[in-house]
Amino acid sequence: MGNWIRNELCELSAENLDLLLDFKIPGIIIEGFLPRETCDIVADRLRAMTFETYDHLKDIPVHHTGLCHNQWAHEDKSVYFGKKAQAQEVVAGIYRGLGIDPVQMVIDAIARRTGRRVGVFEEPEYGAYFAGAFRSFRGHGRLHADHAPSHIRQPWAVTEITRQMTWNIYYCMHNSGGEVVIYDTIHTAENDKMKVPDDYYFPYEVLDRQDHLKVRPKVGDLILFNTQNFHEILGNTDGHRISQTSFIGLKKDGSLGLWS
Repeated sequence: MGNWIRNELCELSAENLDLLLDFKIPGIIIEGFLPRETCDIVADRLRAMTFETYDHLKDIPVHHTGLCHNQWAHEDKSVYFGKKAQAQEVVAGIYRGLGIDPVQMVIDAIARRTGRRVGVFEEPEYGAYFAGAFRSFRGHGRLHADHAPSHIRQPWAVTEITRQMTWNIYYCMHNSGGEVVIYDTIHTAENDKMKVPDDYYFPYEVLDRQDHLKVRPKVGDLILFNTQNFHEILGNTDGHRISQTSFIGLKKDGSLGLWS
């Protein structure tokens, strides 16, 4: 018997967020979170930019703009935080003239609809993390799970969380491919041993069951899911699949913190 009580994306509410944190639903959606016209402008600007690679991950078909913590999590903390100001400057340029701050909009929407305290994660002595990286997929993002306490060996504020989710706003989706597939199998210390050696992904044998939800996002949608559920991004065959994203960690006091 599976964990999910519903196999669909649900509306954002306090009850559904609790269910998502408890692995009882596959995800949450707010359709049309950003207007299509705004997304098209942002997508045009992003397609004109040079995205960076994830040098620490082998053969992953995704590039990014902004700052991604997992790329620097095993360096001195000053390395990651030393890159934050430049990343924020780049993102401000992407938003120029649009009068939007999607990261703050996500924070406000979650806080308003769930009653939880929400903000950007802070690291003692260093300040706020960066949140809201842009990612461009071209190809298959293989089966994996994301959980900072399991995957980061050094002590950071984000390794003290009790649950981990993600949010994504989609700026560009082409005609085929690019679906996110969320599986009703939870990452654990035991199944972590099945990870492909020296790589980021897992074989399908890690799955407890075949129960899953395949979602093809629409431009402007906001989707949240639990990254401790195994998930993959199917191959995008005809161009960019661009989203903006950060992780969301559940702190021990019940509040939520964002970081990329």
